[in-house]
Amino acid sequence: MSAVQGKAPRRLRSRLACSLGALALVLGASAVHAADFTMKLATATVNDVQTEAIKRFAKRVETRSNGRIKTELYPAAQLGSNTRMIEGLQLGTIEFYTGPAAYLVGVDARYQIMDMPGVFTDARHAQRTFSDPEFRKAFLDIGTSKGLVGLGTYIYGNTAFATRFEGAKVADFKGRKLRVLASRVERKGVELMGATAVPVDFSEVVTALQQGTIDGLKSSPPAFTSLKLINIVKNVTATEDGVMGELMLASKQWWDTLPADLQKMLREEAAALEPELYDFVLDDQAKAYKLWEEQGGKVFQLPAQERAALLKDMREAASAMLRENKATGEMLDLTLRVAERVK
Repeated sequence: MSAVQGKAPRRLRSRLACSLGALALVLGASAVHAADFTMKLATATVNDVQTEAIKRFAKRVETRSNGRIKTELYPAAQLGSNTRMIEGLQLGTIEFYTGPAAYLVGVDARYQIMDMPGVFTDARHAQRTFSDPEFRKAFLDIGTSKGLVGLGTYIYGNTAFATRFEGAKVADFKGRKLRVLASRVERKGVELMGATAVPVDFSEVVTALQQGTIDGLKSSPPAFTSLKLINIVKNVTATEDGVMGELMLASKQWWDTLPADLQKMLREEAAALEPELYDFVLDDQAKAYKLWEEQGGKVFQLPAQERAALLKDMREAASAMLRENKATGEMLDLTLRVAERVK
């Protein structure tokens, strides 16, 4: 073998070694920047506070985790109905969900406490109650043993009805079929108005109204405008007998795979997000009422005496119902105690 022939393989080996070294550096750099965890954030609605919650929370999480958590957004029930998404949390197929607390009554009846009528003077009073450390600790821990990690609370807005009929007084609701959430508290309130409560998932509300399955629904004004219900019904009655409570939840199966620093970060960012969501909701609600009237809809208020009597009956009936069970009774007492303290 000549000297030249002997040197060529050595040069080749040297170049190969350099190339492999460079590749290792590239792969190493990619590994540093790759996300350690993926977080799917799901909700049933679009163009409302729930969508805003997953968008804002995702941004906070990616920024605060320095990219260690990659987020994916799934609004508009892309991952199923509220019930299916909650099951996904418990099974570990969805990492984060936000939606009405009332959809969780099948997991634990204590969740419906957010729907208590006649307790809060206004939305800010509800905010002070739900953000109180004593209430927050007890309420967010409810689902831990059932695969749900509570991260935060907020509200969808004050309660109201969108209806085919003009609801200027309580008697106008008698004999009507009204969509409510699945909680006993919501169903009882509608029954006290003389109506029939019909639980319908949010994703099916428009079809139910179009087909005449229901004569109206109980929700909050931003829901009415986001669904464009003005094309189906023309009337809103602002009963404001309570607030629509919302939860931010993580899958415990996924949660348990996270290191302590990321768990701490998620709790802190959810708590920091709550005041923003309340500000968004109250502004969105005011805009929704205005938009409804601008589009030709009517907004009714119940006569003051009728409303006061209705709220009193609703609160008494809901309280009696919740006290049938020790756990829900204790959660009711806690809620009432905190609400009175922060009034």
